[in-house]
Amino acid sequence: GSEMCIRDSPSGSKGPVAVSLGAFQRYQAEDAWSWERMALTRARVVAGPPALARRIAAAIRAALSNPEKAKTAIADALAMRARMLRELPGDGPWDVKLSPGGLVEVEFIAQALQLHHAPRHPEVLATTTHIAIANLAKIGALDATEAEALIAAERLWRGISGILRLSLGPWREDALPEPAASTVLRVAGPLCATPPVDLPGLRAQMEESAALVRKVFEARLGRLEQGNRT
Repeated sequence: GSEMCIRDSPSGSKGPVAVSLGAFQRYQAEDAWSWERMALTRARVVAGPPALARRIAAAIRAALSNPEKAKTAIADALAMRARMLRELPGDGPWDVKLSPGGLVEVEFIAQALQLHHAPRHPEVLATTTHIAIANLAKIGALDATEAEALIAAERLWRGISGILRLSLGPWREDALPEPAASTVLRVAGPLCATPPVDLPGLRAQMEESAALVRKVFEARLGRLEQGNRT
């Protein structure tokens, strides 16, 4: 039917292929965990009748703007990241997603702050991370320098991650083999503040960017345990 429209993820492989709009709204209001709501900030309507698409989009925005849920968004994101650092650490020096200051921390900042501020400032909501960061800066949830650092880091992490996935897949060693090393340098170079001439130069800029991300993370979401800082 026209209401069976939303892919059901909380129930996993044992749940229905889709849930009704009403069931989705009830779940978000009553049972959704913070990590599910953080993921929901990326939700997009991809197909369906225009009228139903508008209803779904409105339901998503309403779920993300729940004032009661907003109260725990930042604390829950902080606790979740600390647990990830303990149980799911980065897989080597080129894991720009899970490493400290990596892509996950950029996304956690954007997602947690959206959930925290959306009840009073629904205009911060955006399904694209760098747009959400810019929106958060507009309302003062991030300052301009923080937003600039986060957006630059996200571009760098996505550029490096994308080319490594295409050329090598998961890579745990410090040294990159050719021609992947040259390709990474060529792709990532324009994304750096000062284009590096070699991989050590790129690694130095990556470490600087990661440190800036972690600084913003701790300033806006809270300090991580000492053992999880590096």
